[in-house]
Parts: sequence; C-alpha cells; structure tokens
Amino acid sequence: MTNFDYLKNEEQFGAFSDSCIEAERSISVSPALCALGARKSAELAVKWLYSVDRSLSLPYKDNFSALVYNQSFLDSIDEHILDRLKYIIKLGNFSAHTSTQVTYKEAVLALANLFDFIQFIDYCYGSDYEERTFDESILAADNKQKVSQAEFEQLQARLDAQTAERAKMAEEIKQLRDSLEAQRKQNQEQRHYSTNDRTEAETRKSIIDIDIKTMGWTFDKDCLTEYPVVGMPNPSGNGRADYVLFADNNKPLAVVEAKRTSVDVEEGKQQALEYALCLEKMTGQKPLIFYTNGYNTWFWDHGNYSARRVYSVFSKQDLQRIIDRRTLLKPFHQLNINPAITNRYYQKMAIQRITEDYSNKKRKALLVMATGTGKTRTAISLVDVLQDHRWITNILFLADRVELVRQAKKEFVKHMPNLSTCNLLERGEDKPTDRAIFSTYPTIMNAINDETTEDGQKLFTPGHFDLIIVDEAHRSIFKKYRAIFDYFDALLVGLTATPKDEVGHNTYEFFDLQDNMPTYAYEYTTARDEKYLVDYHSIEKLYQIPTNGIKYDDLTEEQRAEYEDAFEEDDHVPDFISDSEIDTVYFNKDTTRRILSELMEKGLKVEGGDKLGKTIIFARRHNHAKFIEEQFNLLYPQYGGEFARVIDNKVKYNEKLLEDFKDPNKMPQIAISVDMLDTGIDVPEVVNLVFYKRVFSKTKFWQMFGRGTRLCEDLFGPGQDKTEFYIFDYMGNFEFFNQNPQGKEASDAGSLSEKAFTLEVEIIRGLQGMQYQTEDLRFFRRMLAYKLAMEIAALNREEFQVRQHLEYVEKYSKEEAFDYLEITESERLVSQVANLIPQSEGDEYARRFDVLMLQIMVAKLTGENAKYDKFAKTVKRSASILQQKASIPEVYAARETLQKISEDSFWVGATLPELEEIRKELRGLMHFLRREIKTKVINVTDYVIFEREGEEFTQESNLESYYERAYRYVEENIDKPVLHKLRNNIPLTQEDWKSLEQIFWGEVGTEDEYKKEIHSESDEAIPLGKFVRSLTGLNPETARQAFSEFLDAGKFTEEQIYFVNCIVDYISQYGTLDQQEMADDEFAGGLSVVDVFSDNVLEFKKIMAVVNSINSNAMPEAA
Repeated sequence: MTNFDYLKNEEQFGAFSDSCIEAERSISVSPALCALGARKSAELAVKWLYSVDRSLSLPYKDNFSALVYNQSFLDSIDEHILDRLKYIIKLGNFSAHTSTQVTYKEAVLALANLFDFIQFIDYCYGSDYEERTFDESILAADNKQKVSQAEFEQLQARLDAQTAERAKMAEEIKQLRDSLEAQRKQNQEQRHYSTNDRTEAETRKSIIDIDIKTMGWTFDKDCLTEYPVVGMPNPSGNGRADYVLFADNNKPLAVVEAKRTSVDVEEGKQQALEYALCLEKMTGQKPLIFYTNGYNTWFWDHGNYSARRVYSVFSKQDLQRIIDRRTLLKPFHQLNINPAITNRYYQKMAIQRITEDYSNKKRKALLVMATGTGKTRTAISLVDVLQDHRWITNILFLADRVELVRQAKKEFVKHMPNLSTCNLLERGEDKPTDRAIFSTYPTIMNAINDETTEDGQKLFTPGHFDLIIVDEAHRSIFKKYRAIFDYFDALLVGLTATPKDEVGHNTYEFFDLQDNMPTYAYEYTTARDEKYLVDYHSIEKLYQIPTNGIKYDDLTEEQRAEYEDAFEEDDHVPDFISDSEIDTVYFNKDTTRRILSELMEKGLKVEGGDKLGKTIIFARRHNHAKFIEEQFNLLYPQYGGEFARVIDNKVKYNEKLLEDFKDPNKMPQIAISVDMLDTGIDVPEVVNLVFYKRVFSKTKFWQMFGRGTRLCEDLFGPGQDKTEFYIFDYMGNFEFFNQNPQGKEASDAGSLSEKAFTLEVEIIRGLQGMQYQTEDLRFFRRMLAYKLAMEIAALNREEFQVRQHLEYVEKYSKEEAFDYLEITESERLVSQVANLIPQSEGDEYARRFDVLMLQIMVAKLTGENAKYDKFAKTVKRSASILQQKASIPEVYAARETLQKISEDSFWVGATLPELEEIRKELRGLMHFLRREIKTKVINVTDYVIFEREGEEFTQESNLESYYERAYRYVEENIDKPVLHKLRNNIPLTQEDWKSLEQIFWGEVGTEDEYKKEIHSESDEAIPLGKFVRSLTGLNPETARQAFSEFLDAGKFTEEQIYFVNCIVDYISQYGTLDQQEMADDEFAGGLSVVDVFSDNVLEFKKIMAVVNSINSNAMPEAA
C-alpha cells in the first residue's frame, strides 16, 4: 500500500502513476533512489501536463528545470506547488550524484512534496478527486540499509529506462486534450487545508484588522467594512465587500477579501475581483485587489499584473501611487538614455533588456557585468529612465558594506543631483523620507521595524519602494536577509559580476531566471577585447614555507640555526609547523621580505618609473597584514611609514585611509587589506594586485581580480593610459582554479541558535515512538517542547520578520502543537521559525557546547554510533582540559561531573536527561577553555619551489550564447508577424527588415555580438534574414506547395521525386538551400544531382528557380 495507489483508478495518469508508486516503495531500498524516483515521477507528471494543456508552450530546452521555470508553466501553478517542485529537483539532482548522502528524512520530504504536486494534478484532471493527506505512517521504516555504488547505478539505469518508456505515454495522451481540458474546468473546486481554524470574524480582529491599521488606515473613515456593492453575479445582484479602502477623493483604492485562516487564500480571489468590477461600475475607478486569510496575503493589480503574494495590505500613499501610474505611466517605445550617465552600448543594451522585461510584466532582472564595466552607472541610468517614464518614485539601493553604500550614494548624487537621497547609515542632513534610500541589509531591516513618519505611522511600508537595486547580488541576499524582499513589493534589479549556482544560494532562482540565463551579461573577456577593461599580466611564484610549512628534519644546518634563534630557552620548539599555521601563528620574515622586494622591483610604476603604482596586498588576517606593514617599514624606512598601510575593519580611521588611497596624489601607495578591499571598491589607479592569501571561492576571487581591471587615462603620463595590471600570486590561486574551475564556496550552516533549534526539534520528533514513553523521557520531551514553545511565544509579533511567518509562530507558541510532529511538519517548522530564534544566554563557547551536546543526543537517538563516539570524545577532551584548571572555583565545583564524563563507562549508558544535565551544568565553564594564541616571528631562509609568468586565466562562462538567445526568442515568439512571414516564405517589406534588425540586433543582442558569433564554417558572414530563417525553418506545407509541380509521378521519375522531397525536407528544417549543399554526400543519400536530372535539365533549372526564390525572400534585397 502506498500514498499513490489511488492513481491506479485514473487511467489518464498512467504516464506517471506507476512511477510515483515505485518511488515510494523504493524508500525501503535506498533514500537516494527514492529521491531520484520522486524527481523522475515529477518530471513525467510535468511532461504530462505539457502534453494535455495547450496553454503550456515548450521552452527551447526540455530539461526538467527548464520545463518548470518556463513562464507559461509558472503561470499555471501557484507558489506552493513551485516550492515543492524546487525541492524535488534539488534533492533529485543531488541523489543522482551520490547514493549514500540522501537521508531517510529528506526522501520522506521528497515524497510528501511529490504527493502535493500529484494532488494538484488530480484536483485539475482527476475524475474522482477527493482531498487526501500524505500518510507518513505507511512508509517502509528506515532500515539504514546501505546500497553499493554499483547496485545504485544499476537501479538508476533501470529507472531511466522506465522513465523513457513512460515519457512516450505522456506524448500519446495528447489525443485526449479536449476531454481533459473540459474535465479540468469541471473539476476546479477549491481545496481545503486543516490548520488552526478560526472564524472569519476572528481572523479580521486578530490579524487582518491589525495589518490594515498598521498601514495607517482608519476604520469607519477611509477603511469601511462590509461595504455594500451592487451588480454582483448572484440572484440578488448585491454583495458586501469585507473591506474597501478609500482615497482622499472618496474613490476606492483597494478592496480586501478576508477568509478564515484555515481556508486556502485563493478562495477569495474571484470574489474580490467581482467586488472590484462592481466598484468600478459604481465609482468609475477599479480598485486594486487584496485577498487574505490573515497569514497569506495576495495582491492583484487586475489588468496589469497577475496576482502575487505580498506581506500585507499597502498604505494609502502606496496605493494612490499605483492607481495614478495607470494614467501617468509611459511605455518604453523610445528610451531617452542620458549619455552623460551611460554612453557605452552594452550599458544601454542592459537598460533596454530590463525595460523590455518590465514591459512584459516581469518584475525581477539580473545584470551580470564584469567589475569595472559600470554596473552602478547602469543602475543610475536605469533609475533615470524609469523615472522619466513614470514607472518609479521611491528607490532602495542595498549593499552589504558601508563603503559600498557610501560610494553608490556619491555616484547617484553626482549623476542625478535633483534626486533627493539618504544614506541610512550616515543621516546628517539626509532624511529617510527622501526618494532614494541607501542602506546595508541589517540597517534597512531595523528601519522597517523602527522608522516612522512625523505622525507616527510606519514609514517603510511594503509598497513604499517602487524599485530595489541589489548591489553585488551574489553575496548577502539569501537566507537571513531574504525577508527584506518578501516584505517589500517592488521591481527588483540585481547587479553582480559573478553569480553562482549553488544549492541554497542560487542567484538565478532568486531572480526567477533559469540557470546561466541572466537578463543581460557583459563579461570580462568581452569587455577586455572591446577595450572597456584592461588586460592583466600574471606572475606566479610559490615559496616553500607558506606552501608546505616547516619540517625541522628537512631544514639545512643554517636554516635550523635560524629557526631555533626564534625561540627562548624554555620555549617548546615544534618539529613541524603546518602551512595553515604560517602567517596565522608563525610569521616568517624572509618570505615576506622577498615578496615585498619583488613587488617593489617588478611591480608597475608611475611617475616615470620612480614610484610603485597603487597596489593592493590581500593578506590572510589582520595580524598578517600588520606583519607585512612592519616588514615593509623595516625594508624601506625612507618612506616614513606612509607608503604601505593596513586598511581593514580593525584599523582606526580606515575610512580616511581608504579615501587617501583612492587619491592618486596621496599616500599610501600600498593598501594591505583583509576583506575590506576585496569587493566593490573603485580605485582605477590600482595596477598591482598581490595575492598573499589562498582564495577558494571563485566568486570572491573574481571580485578581487576586478580591483585592477578598470581603465585609467594618463596614468603613466599625458596620453599614456593604463593598459594592463599585474597580478602577483604567491599562494597558488591560479593553479587552484585551473584544477578546480568552480572553486569551493563556503556553505552557510546557519547560526548557533538555528542549529540548536533544529536539533531540539529533531529530538522532540525522535522521542515519539512507544519505546521512548518512559516517565523520565516523557518529562524530558515535555520540558524541551515547553522551552521551544516559550521561545517562539516570546518573539515580537510586531517585527516584520516574525509577521511573515505568523501562521507557524502562532501555532507553535502552544506546547500542545509539539504533541506529534511528522517529518514534513518538523521541516516546515524549522524552515519557517529557526532563523527567528534569538541567541540563548551565555557566550559563544557556551552556545557551541549546547550544539555539541544536542548533536550527541540526536546521534544517540538515531543510532549513529560513530558520530556519538566522535562528539563524546570532544566533550571528554574538554573535560580533561578543564580538570587541569581546577584552581578556578567554578571548575572545582564541577569536579565530580568532570570526572564522571571523563570515563568511557559513562558514555555507554548515558541517558538523554543525563546528557541534558551535563549540558546545563558545564556550559558556563566553556569560556575557561579559551586560550590565547601566541604568535611567533621567525626568520628562516625561504626558497622558490615553483614559478611561472604570463599564464592566461580566463573565466569560464556558462551564460547563454547569442545563438541560444536567438533560438529561444524565435521559439517563444514564432507568431510575431515578421517571423511568421519568414517561416511562410512571404517577402518582407523595408519596415519588416527594420523590425528584424531591431529584434536581433537590439533585443536579442548587438550587431557586434551577431557578427562575432554567427558566421559560416569558412568564416563568412551570414545575412541576418538567412540566419533567422535557419531558426524558424520553412513551414513544411509552404515548402511542399512551392515544389508541388515537381512531385508529379507522370512527369518525373521516382528518383527525381525522392530528390525533390529531400529538397523540401531540407528547406523545411534549415529555411534555405545553397546549390553546393546538394553536392554533399549526406544530401539525398549521396545521389548526384547531375545523374538524377541528366535527362531533365530544364525542369531542374525550374526547381532551382523555386529554391532561389525561397532563398531571396530571406535576403534584404527581396524587400
């Protein structure tokens, strides 16, 4: 028995029903195989939907992700279904590459998500639909069975074969389209979900009323409830709208439809629309639409955008601005891009692409532009254009660093002096009511909760900003700060040089884009080739000590003497120092001096070669940076300590130092930095970059690399511009990225409080079986549930981050909500609430100990003995260290406990309540484990073990090529008049040719891109019309009609007719045909045109005349 058995009774679901059943059964064999099966089942179901739903148009790529993210498909499902498919795709992709790391819990979640998706299909197309819930209890138990890689691959191969067979069934179902479409219309009855139910009145009072009041509305004044409307499609023609919000001129701005909290909010959608249409007839103004169940609120600007989820109802000012825009907004037919702001073609192309997407009702855009190509200038110009066309009024610019915020504001003020601007971090005379707000993420989060207007109303309401610009979008917009974007309802544009595709941090997914398909891209290699960025010259050199550390036995007698001189008589002289300890604990003078000397000798110089040009040295840590500065000053005392300075967040007056470094006429010339200068800092004069640290993140490396790429006029004298910069790589970064093209991105495991909450939920869920229902364990579980309920109940419901998850906050503020947790529900609880929990009492050492002890409890519960032993060993080691500090009164007081947990026998039979007592008693002692790391300066002669110069390092690009963009455009717009004409052999007018050039040399890409990428094998240019015809092909019916007279069996031989049919097939596929292509051995099975038409040359000439006519209709001369 499985959760999907009911599908057996629905014959039309045969393409995926067995696959779903097998996926659930496979959990007993392998969670990884189950996850893969869930993904395959979901993919089959999605393909089935494409086969039966005419509104779904296939994307140019037919992989699962492309099918799901295709706009027509997104329009046909809601966010809940999309979220479930996202999880299935990610886990399925993961399981395809590993058979051991998918957990049973993850597989259960995949099945539960698949179940919800299949229920959605059954709801639409099932003949006997009923509401069902996923029954976790009937799943096979987690037997922790291990499947070998070979077995897993065999099972996977069998699954792939079955999937291919079932995909054919999905294609065959197309003949049932009409009946299934009719059935879907008949079956569209709303589903109901069981949550903590409330009456409609309770919903209004406790949640919706509060939201409306928070936005500044006054009941019985500009917010009227149970408002009577006439003209409703019911027998009486009358109705009462739950809430109507009015403008100062008494025109309706919005209608709000409220449903019970347990009701799917979609139930209010049609009813709200009917109210809005009635109000339009009554008042002459169609109000905006909100429908909500208190927990989830949707906003619908009917006629302009499809409905979308929002934080809450908007304020009066926000709604009025949206209403006014209906008449003020100007379409983007002719963009007036200010050349004083942006005068480069690619910047204008980026603006054009974004405005086109906004015109097509997309609300998010992502620009991938190499560092130094003017991302901020492009954003400023975009704001200028959007303001000019009345699309926006209020703007929010976000960056993750104070300096980036300051720099962006400065640029906006310079290029748009009439725009009122405010840096929330440095108010001064700035006012938060200004039109453009500049902020870091934490600052705007606090401002959302705290900032108010003069009359005490919330200032930054959900609809306050019309446009949000995210600088360096790859860095901080995920997880914790995503709440900002769930709160504000605005057009969004992301700016980044290096987006990354990493599970949990997927930039493209965040911007509703397919992977590697940004709105517009302009990469370093292109910018360099087009002289908008400068080239670089690499100097790679590895020294023995920072690369391999120090092994005493391998040192020469001279080196041993140097090494020993660094230590006092009573010091321990280590036999081995690892490379990770070099420049963190041990600092070697000789290595650093060699590097600095080489920089001063070989680095690019200015002022006629007399002075080293502006240089950034990337150091490991602050103490490493200080050591480099000290060694420089000892080597070059003539510069008086001003030439090289540490500029990082630990240095006082770092902002003044940075401003001086940016000034070509001021010192310092060398900035030694830890992170602060890695990204976003614009100093065009920089000509030397020194990598004295290892960089594992490809994203970060390219940001650091970008510090040197900017153009700089007259840098080396009048007319002698900057044409290149030098990279000194002393830590093997170039070689690392050659070996690891994707780099190694750091994972975000969450805060300690998140980890603790997640583990505690896992313990609560793990203690639900009958074997754990002893008195002490029941009490322990109840206390843990009480603790979590109290933590959740203590959350401030007035904070927007909390209100975004109010449904789960309210539910789990009650201890009884923890009585029983299914896997799916516990995962939702963690995802919704964990990052809201504030840190617990105590210092970081205490909180880390909490997590460690909770990990031990989970390992004991799940029977993971290896983990249990590993964690227990860590605790025993800590106890041993603390016992050496028994002179501390607090430690002495815990001597019995410390002795007990030092013995192996304790850990054999330790119970969860005992482990909890250990946690509570010892957590306050953990800070005594803190030890100060004593650094040591050594001076051992170093030597070079590898060097190379001039190596080319290029950024791999997975971005969509011009051809792919063009192909996609044709696939999605084949019915455009000009494309329709080309496909059907209709001559194009001069206006058509202009339209074609605008599309493919304006919208799809540039003429330069076209010429660079689109050419024949002999490198000859391909005319635009011929290229586009190659994408559209020729309508097969049109082709057959053109050659119909040559298919007469009475006039032509069977061989000649076959040859003509080959011409028809070729032109249908490729759009045009050149005579030399007929001579190809693969054309017409190798038949020779001379031999075939030797007795009918005149007719062949007629055939070629038709071919030439078809060809000419794809050439401008025909216009």
